[in-house]
Amino acid sequence: MKTLGIKSIVAKKFPKKISRITDKEKNNIVNLIKDLDITHINQVWTTDITYIKTIHEGTFYLISFIDYFSKKVVAWGLFDYQKSEQIITILKKGIEERKPSPGLIIHSDKGSQLRSKEYRRFLSKHNFVFSYTSLNHSCDENAAQESFHALLKKEWLYQTKLYNYEDAYREIYNYIEGFYNPIRIHSSIGYVSPVEFEKSL
Repeated sequence: MKTLGIKSIVAKKFPKKISRITDKEKNNIVNLIKDLDITHINQVWTTDITYIKTIHEGTFYLISFIDYFSKKVVAWGLFDYQKSEQIITILKKGIEERKPSPGLIIHSDKGSQLRSKEYRRFLSKHNFVFSYTSLNHSCDENAAQESFHALLKKEWLYQTKLYNYEDAYREIYNYIEGFYNPIRIHSSIGYVSPVEFEKSL
C-alpha cells in the first residue's frame, strides 16, 4: 500500500463515555430480549439515536424505531437536538401507525434520554415494557439498530454531500421510505424486504 501510495480510511475513535447511571437506576437495566423467542411483529421494537453531519448546518440527530421481527423502520425523525420529548414524539408516530398491543417491548441502549422519567412514564402509560442493553454489554445487544445506522450511512449518506437539514432529511427519507423498507432484502427474513415480509405474514 505504501509503494502504491494508497491509504486506508480509519474510523475516528470516540472518547470513552463516563457512566452516570446511579446504583438505584442499575436495577432497571435489564436486557429482556437476549434469550427471548421473537415470533411476530410488534413484539419487540428497538430504538437508538445516531449523528447525521451536514456541511453548513452542523450535526442533527436521527431517532428511529425498528420492528425487530420484520426489520422494518416503523417510525423515524430528524432533529437538531436529542431529548426524551423527541423520542416520545417519534414513538407516538409509530404507535399511531402500527397500533401495537400492550406488552410491546422497546429495547435500546442506556442513553440518558431513554432512561428518563418522562420516557419510562410514557411507556408505562401504554403498558409497554422497556428493555436495555446490559450494563457491560457488547454492541451486538442492539444489533438491529447498529446495522441499520451503518447501512444508511454506507449505502446512502456517504455517497452524497449533505449541506443542511433539508438535504439530510430528504436523503434519509429516500433511503428509508424508498429503499430500505420496500426494496432492500435481508437474509434474516428470507431475502425479501421488510415490507414484502410483513405482507406475507
